[in-house]
Amino acid sequence: MQMIVFRLGERIYGFSTDKVEEITTVLDSTIIPQSPEWTVGLVNLRGQVMTLVDLDILLNGSHSSEGDWYKNTIIIHTEENPIALKVGAVIGVSDIEEDQLQSVGEEESVISGYISAYGEIVSCIELEKIFKEKEEV
Repeated sequence: MQMIVFRLGERIYGFSTDKVEEITTVLDSTIIPQSPEWTVGLVNLRGQVMTLVDLDILLNGSHSSEGDWYKNTIIIHTEENPIALKVGAVIGVSDIEEDQLQSVGEEESVISGYISAYGEIVSCIELEKIFKEKEEV
């Protein structure tokens, strides 16, 4: 399995590349009134309008870092519409084996486990669980 690894402030995260359409730079957004805190706004990428999500707020509930950490945008495809994820520096794409993943043992957790990559401990995100939880809210 391939995993994209990136920074959110001081933390390192990753998720499977099977839903990744592209990685791009910082995108300007238009605010959506009365949207959830984790929704930054709408972005237009080559004529395709999508929601820009602050992954730091979505995962951690608040900004875990100070300063200008937003460096890249990862575009993922979902069943309905593509979604743009606001992330820090993209460290790379790593091939990992399923047996390398250290499970967290909690089925409800959006973090499926941890791996070691690029000399760091990477928290592996289950994107489907994150967006399923947010749809229920």
